[in-house]
Amino acid sequence: MSSLTDSKTNEVFSRVDSGFKHRLANFYSGDTLRFCYQCGTCTAACCLSQLISVYRPNKILELASLGIRNIPQSNTYLLCSACTQCTKSCPQGVNVHEVMYALKELASEDEYAWDYILSGLEENLKALSLEIPFPVSYTWVSLVAPSDDEKKNRFYERVKDVLLRSLANFKKEEKLSPKPDADKVAIIGSGPAGLTAAWELSRKGLSVTVFEPLPEAGGMFMVGIPFYRLPKDVVKAEIDNIKAMGVDIKTNTAVDKEFFKNLLDSGEYKSVFVATGAPANRNLRIEGENLEGVVPVLDFLRKFNLNEPMKVGKKVVVIGGGNVGIDAARTAIRCGAESVQLFCLESREEMPSHEWEIQDAIREGVVVNTSWGPKEILGEDNKVSTVKFIRCKSVFDENKRFKPVFDESKTETAEADMVIIAIGQAPSTEFLGKMVALERGAVSVDPQTMKTSLEGVFAGGDTVSGTASLVEAIAAGRVASASIISYLEDSRKEGDAL
Repeated sequence: MSSLTDSKTNEVFSRVDSGFKHRLANFYSGDTLRFCYQCGTCTAACCLSQLISVYRPNKILELASLGIRNIPQSNTYLLCSACTQCTKSCPQGVNVHEVMYALKELASEDEYAWDYILSGLEENLKALSLEIPFPVSYTWVSLVAPSDDEKKNRFYERVKDVLLRSLANFKKEEKLSPKPDADKVAIIGSGPAGLTAAWELSRKGLSVTVFEPLPEAGGMFMVGIPFYRLPKDVVKAEIDNIKAMGVDIKTNTAVDKEFFKNLLDSGEYKSVFVATGAPANRNLRIEGENLEGVVPVLDFLRKFNLNEPMKVGKKVVVIGGGNVGIDAARTAIRCGAESVQLFCLESREEMPSHEWEIQDAIREGVVVNTSWGPKEILGEDNKVSTVKFIRCKSVFDENKRFKPVFDESKTETAEADMVIIAIGQAPSTEFLGKMVALERGAVSVDPQTMKTSLEGVFAGGDTVSGTASLVEAIAAGRVASASIISYLEDSRKEGDAL
């Protein structure tokens, strides 16, 4: 009798969990859920909600507050990439992206709920696969996290099974080929924005060629995200699917001013999409930055991900408190560094990296030093030996503009034989010369169409916005591809009219 009662209780509990909201309040910013009044601003700001209708942040929050967990829409938080646009837009101060992560944490703990949560993930992945070319890679990096908790690891192993099964199923889908008389489009850059546009254009029957300077396609997917967060064979499998549709990806092909001009002048390509990302490392502009052992973060991560020869020091200092800096610090640990210290201007609360990423880094042995700014890098025999820091009193002024204030009377030194600079990245636009208008170092476009100042040339992703999130780059690729298709159709109509 008791077993029957327990069975019925569990059935009801799996549908409506009355205590769920209270458990959620104990994780990260789960307590801010009480401020949500369902205005829908978070959904309006969310790039992913524009891709799949089942993903609606305000609806996820509503269902979570009610304790309803057994329908696909209630579990779409698994697809949240924590781009933070929802949180930035919320007038009530709900930390939406952190609530989403709290929901993921609870999902990994509630073993009774795994079956319907993962069943919903499979359905949502299918919907996502119809809208973007790398649903598995995107979800993997948004969701799967290494952990020292045995139960969480069991949950994520099951998540991986769903992702790998989905990857195998998506590969079996029928592929398309360009029409014989299709217009040709050139795409510069094979990152998330470029490949999304290539996939969309290929689906419409256009002939697409992608030019990539690195030996591997994928952009930051391949070289910016460490393999412990995203296995490279998963990325390669989804890129192979794009190639199978007829997209020609030419790696080891750098585009300079002459190359770009020839693309425009040859007449072979009817349109060009610039999606080169933000591959330029920002400099500290302090003494000692050119010493041996001082390494830009993107160079460090690229060499690590492409298995290029790289000497990692025993005492590593990472300068920069963003997610890329955290990735670099955790990567240095995996490369055998004996000590890794991360220094940043921001206080612990102001650090731009996600809280859970910081906690993972600390758990793995990274020492996080907040409110310190680099003053100079010292060396011996032209090799880095020490970094001198000064206390940062504040990072932003009263208008929230970046304007750090330092107290030079308070200093700190850190011994180092390797220093990784991770203070931000910028677009690389030299190859455009003066042919395309720029704005503050990035390509200037019409945000509704991604059109540049040059006829037939479009741009999107980090090359326009500066460093942004993965899902924002994907959304930019979709907008650009739709605009290119419209542009080509209008050009044909004009030609027919003549």
